[in-house]
Amino acid sequence: MEDWTFHDLTTHVAAHTPSANSLDRLDTALALAARLDHDADALVDHFVNAARTDGRSWTDIGTRLGVSRQAARQRFTDPGRPAPALPPGVRLRPRLQACLTAATHHAQQAGAAEVGTDHLLAGLLADGVAAAILDQVDVTAETITAAAQRLFGPPRSAGPPPPPLSAEAICAIEAAAHHATAADRDRSDVSVGTEHLLLVLALDPGSRARRVLTDLGTDIAAIKKELACYLSLHPHRPRRIGRRRRLARHLACSFCGAVETPARPLVHGPGVTICGTCARRAVENATARATT
Repeated sequence: MEDWTFHDLTTHVAAHTPSANSLDRLDTALALAARLDHDADALVDHFVNAARTDGRSWTDIGTRLGVSRQAARQRFTDPGRPAPALPPGVRLRPRLQACLTAATHHAQQAGAAEVGTDHLLAGLLADGVAAAILDQVDVTAETITAAAQRLFGPPRSAGPPPPPLSAEAICAIEAAAHHATAADRDRSDVSVGTEHLLLVLALDPGSRARRVLTDLGTDIAAIKKELACYLSLHPHRPRRIGRRRRLARHLACSFCGAVETPARPLVHGPGVTICGTCARRAVENATARATT
């Protein structure tokens, strides 16, 4: 791998692009960059797991990664805390794990009892594709914090224990995994990146994250345009949907895409399914509108 140079990569793109069209070559370059990013994340995952199997502590691993023991542990595994239920074969990329750790830090600094989707939005500024997109639309951690204070009240004193993920935050991560799975249904291993989570946070009008973006006057269309360079925002679906496919879709929340599990039952209605989190959010929004 160390023998690969920038010249090698550009030569590879030119050789694997059927035409000389510069936009076609850009598509090939994006696909190659995504594959290299996926392989790099998988490489780090593999050797972190090998170090743990070898008896190395999270302190030692965190030192090599340049982060704290707690950050390293939260980035790769943190049993005992509420966690999203990911489908088999689906994993969170290390960059997204790092952003979730940053979100926990933001929530802790704000004295929040839970990590909300507004904290997830701030955490996405730590690394990855989402950080670059948010930077382009002038969204910063400071403006997110200011908007959250206007919308949800002033911060309290930061508590020592890291807060857990809120139900809304868990639902958002699961929805990001659902989108990644739908886009890469032909792959045996699917990884969820920062771009998938930003898509969910930006397009869910009832989430705290979207309310923050709206308060900041952020151009959601600009975010969608940038995300379209990395994601398929409208995965292809067959025009004719059989009974089996309708039943399969009926087992996921119609609003956030959360999959039904024994621990998270869904409420089924005629042509629509809703999870408890989305139901509570609808009641809260209706109550808020009634009091304004």
